[in-house]
Amino acid sequence: MSKLSVFWRWSLVLGLVVLGLLASRQLKVSDEAVDLLPGDSVRGDIRQLQRMGLVNRLFITLSLSGESADSQETAKKALQKSAVQLGEKMVKSGHFSYVLARLPEGYEFALFSRLQASLPMLLDKGDMANLATLTSPEGIRTGLAKAFALLNSPTGIALKKQVQLDPLGLVTLVLQKLNSLRSEFSMRLEEGFFMSRDGKSCLLVAESRDSLTDSHNALMLQKFFDDAYLETLATGVEARIIGSLPHTLANSQSIQRDLQWLLTAATILLAILLAVTLRDIRAVVVFSVPYLAAPPAIAITHLVYGDLSSMALGFGVALLGIAIDYPIYLYLSLTRGQGDRQNILKNLATPLFFAALTTMAGFIILLFSQVVAHRQMGLLAFVGVAIALVFAWLLIPTIAGPRPQAKEQKKGKWRLPDFSSKYPRCILGVWLVSLTLGIFAWPHLRYNGDLRALDVPDRQVLADERHFAATWGEKGEQAFVIAEGATLAEVLDRNARIASFLQEQKFKKFQSFAPLLPGPGTQAANHDGWKQFWATLRPDFDRRFVAEAVSLGFTEQAFTPFFSWLDREPETLSPEKFLGGPLQPLFASMLKMPLADGKKGDNKYLAMTTVAIDDTTLPVLLQFAKGEPQVTVLATAKWRAEVERLLRHDIFTLSLAAGLVIVLLVTVQYRQARAVAAALAPVLTALAAMSIFCYLTDGELTMMHLIMGILVIGISVDYGIFIVCDKLGDHGANSAPAVSLCAASTLIGFGVLAFAGHPALHALGITVLVGVGVSWPVALLVSPAILAVGKRG
Repeated sequence: MSKLSVFWRWSLVLGLVVLGLLASRQLKVSDEAVDLLPGDSVRGDIRQLQRMGLVNRLFITLSLSGESADSQETAKKALQKSAVQLGEKMVKSGHFSYVLARLPEGYEFALFSRLQASLPMLLDKGDMANLATLTSPEGIRTGLAKAFALLNSPTGIALKKQVQLDPLGLVTLVLQKLNSLRSEFSMRLEEGFFMSRDGKSCLLVAESRDSLTDSHNALMLQKFFDDAYLETLATGVEARIIGSLPHTLANSQSIQRDLQWLLTAATILLAILLAVTLRDIRAVVVFSVPYLAAPPAIAITHLVYGDLSSMALGFGVALLGIAIDYPIYLYLSLTRGQGDRQNILKNLATPLFFAALTTMAGFIILLFSQVVAHRQMGLLAFVGVAIALVFAWLLIPTIAGPRPQAKEQKKGKWRLPDFSSKYPRCILGVWLVSLTLGIFAWPHLRYNGDLRALDVPDRQVLADERHFAATWGEKGEQAFVIAEGATLAEVLDRNARIASFLQEQKFKKFQSFAPLLPGPGTQAANHDGWKQFWATLRPDFDRRFVAEAVSLGFTEQAFTPFFSWLDREPETLSPEKFLGGPLQPLFASMLKMPLADGKKGDNKYLAMTTVAIDDTTLPVLLQFAKGEPQVTVLATAKWRAEVERLLRHDIFTLSLAAGLVIVLLVTVQYRQARAVAAALAPVLTALAAMSIFCYLTDGELTMMHLIMGILVIGISVDYGIFIVCDKLGDHGANSAPAVSLCAASTLIGFGVLAFAGHPALHALGITVLVGVGVSWPVALLVSPAILAVGKRG
């Protein structure tokens, strides 16, 4: 090859690499979990959870650690002071959209003053029976007696106006509705603090402004908390956080630890492998081809999809394990093959082209996946393999040439004993037994669609969650019923209908702000009920009330403010005014306004009701949502079933499609049954081996097995094609060493992940370790045996 040709080849490749790097400069990597979920409905549900802040919500437990020398009261005051200081620090930081450390002092009286003028708008049909009891002759007598005793108590002077305005305690009917805001946790309010039953723990709730599924945001926020604890927590007070933050950090740190040493080990071992087997400095170029293909492949994927999922981008590392097969095969054929260089390249074109085509076919099938990250992975791998093949075809001939010294000796050294032609029936018998066992194991495999199966089992995170459950009680299974509305009035009315439905259906545990903040339509209906009630009661009520008041020692004019209030037209409860009141932090977690940036899907009001559910109540909620426009039920049980169904569908249809495409390509290439069977033997055995392994280890299939299963199919068929092409004709070199070196490099590149602590990485590694580890010897032994039996027949 001329120097000019070498120059232009290297210039073209390096130019494309530089262009790829430049085009990827604006690439943003997303850590959003929604990219890993299938189906628009499931992703839409998760986005609503994100809008409601549930994904970014944090529960911080401050607890007294160990035995304190201080008195119980002193220790509790230190605990509450720490909660106030930490809450103030969090508010000032600007990292949180809301922080609830305590309710403001005197919130009951502040709430009373805001609700008094609008009280009739809040009393629904269920309150009318209690109202009738309070206004009955016995109720009037009891209420006035309590008012008389209260006015003659030490606090009576301060409460005089309140008693004159509401002598029967009608506002208690509204204050009882505060119970609807109670969370599912076991706690008690003490001076506005959320205290545990034993008084040794205090709860803070907050919502991060930034996504906590992003590892960078999580790391930044954890640094803030580490510093804040030192400044705000009293001696003997410790903090524990549960929510997305600790899980994101645990997964990120686990992946970083695993990749740091596993990829380093894989790189070193792969370099040693190529150095020992090829024994030439030119092996560096062979080793570098997949890395050179990565930048342009990433750039093209970025141009198509924009921002990429971190998992999809990480799949670019797979290019090392997949695409290195082609430069290895080319290099060995050119350096150890017999015959003219041009003939070698001509003979290599067909097996290399079809090997790459079958591999890419598996990845292009992923473009039809219902998971966004899978589609990004598929395009990245598809483009990367194609570019790596082109780069290998351009570069390897520039550095590879036959080495005349000891050529025959080297050739003999690479030859394996020819077991396939000597014992073909024995080998095929063992192979058929393994396929039968794989077919038997397949129906018994269980699929786990829960993303928590890919969550790292961090000891500290688990310990903190156990501590939270022991302190505040187990939450149990929950559903979040989300009402949407184009206006605040619309969403409040819809939210009120949800609360009414739950009451009618006797749901025992649910959290809703609807009883305290109904929409205009509900308020109007409540007002009509109020007017009808008093229309039948007055004026006899006024006469009985005044007579009873006088009999207890009150003057006839003592409760003129109360009667004036009854005669006055009640005010419509203004949501804007109420939301700015003492309970604003509670409402902030349950009602979301349209975002200022006006993104599509974020321009609506959202109201949330939390419901405790079980297997019998969830279907009732789902049926209700079907009949209510713009009401969505979000529940883990619902997602788990839907995600499992969709991913199971993906596994079956995509694997079947990949298999059919590969069978079609191999059939077009060879056009004879024996050759086709021989080329596909490694693929079938790899699938059988993975099924048997999962069955014997009682493992569950996850989305990781889908991705790596298609990868193993693409790699395994390459081995079959290389071997079959070698056996059917002289294509430059014995394919056995090339396949062995390719398989060894793949096992090193991916197999090391089987030793990872993170479940997702472990699933990647173990799938390749089993699949490629079995397809390699099958390609060397079974594929030639099938061809040998065919010849004898």
